[in-house]
Amino acid sequence: MSKLFGRRWLIVAYMVCGWAAGTAISWLLPPRYRSETVILVEQQKVPEHYVESNITVDLQERLQSMSEQILSRTRLLALIDKFDLYRDKAGHRDADALVERMRKDIQVEMITAAGRRDQLSAFKVSYSAAKPKLARDITNELTSLFINENLQDREQQSQETTKFLESQLDEARRSLSEQEDKLRQFRTQHSGELPEQVQSNLQILGGLQIQLRAANDTLNQAEQRNLYLRSLLNQYRAALPGAAGDPADDSSGMTSRTASQLAALKAQLAELQGRYTDRYPDILRLKQQISELEEHQPTAVSTPTTSAKITGDESAPILQLRSELSANEFQIKSEKAKIRQLEEQIEAYQLRLNATPTRQQQAAAVTRDYDQSRTYYETLLSKKLQSEMATNLEMRRQGEQFHMIDPPNLPSRPYWPNRLAFSFGGLAAGLALGLAMAVLLELLNSRVNQEVELVEFFGYVLALPAFTTEIEAARAYRSRIREFVAAGVLAAVIPFVTMMSYLKQ
Repeated sequence: MSKLFGRRWLIVAYMVCGWAAGTAISWLLPPRYRSETVILVEQQKVPEHYVESNITVDLQERLQSMSEQILSRTRLLALIDKFDLYRDKAGHRDADALVERMRKDIQVEMITAAGRRDQLSAFKVSYSAAKPKLARDITNELTSLFINENLQDREQQSQETTKFLESQLDEARRSLSEQEDKLRQFRTQHSGELPEQVQSNLQILGGLQIQLRAANDTLNQAEQRNLYLRSLLNQYRAALPGAAGDPADDSSGMTSRTASQLAALKAQLAELQGRYTDRYPDILRLKQQISELEEHQPTAVSTPTTSAKITGDESAPILQLRSELSANEFQIKSEKAKIRQLEEQIEAYQLRLNATPTRQQQAAAVTRDYDQSRTYYETLLSKKLQSEMATNLEMRRQGEQFHMIDPPNLPSRPYWPNRLAFSFGGLAAGLALGLAMAVLLELLNSRVNQEVELVEFFGYVLALPAFTTEIEAARAYRSRIREFVAAGVLAAVIPFVTMMSYLKQ
């Protein structure tokens, strides 16, 4: 350490030279000025509870995309031509190199919200140039580009979203119309067999079955009436004069006809008894007719002379019976036609009810497709209306916007070079170099300067007293004074010059 102290002036000289070189270099380098501004991201003015934005792209992604568009080759070349940038470089560097140079001078820094790194609240735009005013003007131009690009980009994205939803809505409307036509055709083609018509079909079928039973009852009564009228007509015909030559034969014929009527009535009675109870009105009526015929049969046999008393004036009842019989036959024919019609209707409604399960499955498929198309259409319609509101909001400049908090500043001092850093850096480099040179010189020096070195070299040492003359003492004193003065001057000049360089930059 003492050896290095002996070469202290060498170290100081290197420190001064290093400091001077750093300070000179900082003044020789061309200054660069940086102007910057902060752009705040303002949310839309209408709450999203009422109008939801139709732009789902993340803000950082949109800002990255806008930065690429703004820093594109075309736009940067336009700015270079507009402000006549890099004039000294244009002569020997191509356009791509100029664009790359300008991209390095532009900086875009994201500013996230406090406590939420994923949410962008603002961003900073800055530009560095050789002149303060030029840096401010270009920063202002870049800020305008970001603000306008954001408005145009949001409006374009919103309009494209609305147009896409409109096209999808048209397709959904056509699909819904097709499903409505299919449903309408299905209902028209299978009218009466639809699941919702089952209850009405059952009610109508029940009514038809009641009508059929009533028609069958009416037909049975008419047929019984027909048999009765025919039996009476046969009796009146048999009683007419000249109807038979021998009374005994007439009595025999009457008895035969009466027996056939009884057989027919009994057969009809047996048929009704198989379907109804003994208290049924038709059964009671047939029993009464059978008993009447059984009572009149012996009389017809035992009084063969009664037919001789019938005159020609008694043909009027026969005509009346024929008229009643004709009306009765017409009624029977009408009732049979009515029964056939009712049976056909009953069969048709039974076929409808039998086809209901199949129609229910078909209707479920058609209705499901229709419901899906309608739900999809209604969903798209709601989204389209909401997107139109969001687009209208963007066109009125009430959506998310970029707002410049403060205009770009006019820099008062260059950010490069940092003259204070250069001065202290040169000072530190000079100190390091001076120490290195002092150590190197001591290693290369072969002289013995200290008692310890002499002992190491000879193995012993002869001690001699030190004799200092007055001249040597005065010279040493003057040397120390010069050292103190020089150290004081350097200690004052170096900080003063360094601070003045920093303040004047």
